[in-house]
Amino acid sequence: MKGAKRKTGSLRQDPEVLRKNIGAKLKKIRKELGYGNGDDFAYAAEINRSQYGKYEAGSQDIRLSTLLKIVNSMDLTLEEFFGKDFHHE
Repeated sequence: MKGAKRKTGSLRQDPEVLRKNIGAKLKKIRKELGYGNGDDFAYAAEINRSQYGKYEAGSQDIRLSTLLKIVNSMDLTLEEFFGKDFHHE
């Protein structure tokens, strides 16, 4: 909304921090699912292994459709992925 004022103290999200947090969450869940490395998971999820490694490292932007494909492969919903244990700084 043009000209709208933000509330004092409102949270602004840093894209780099958010990418790192998404990557850390992907890695955590992948390990919980028993995949020792990202390559094995990427192969099972039919995701380019090199690209998936960049997502986990937080060094590459991820498209929503790709995140959804990955989260579905983890048998989660986006709501579960970004749930209470998803932290951003």
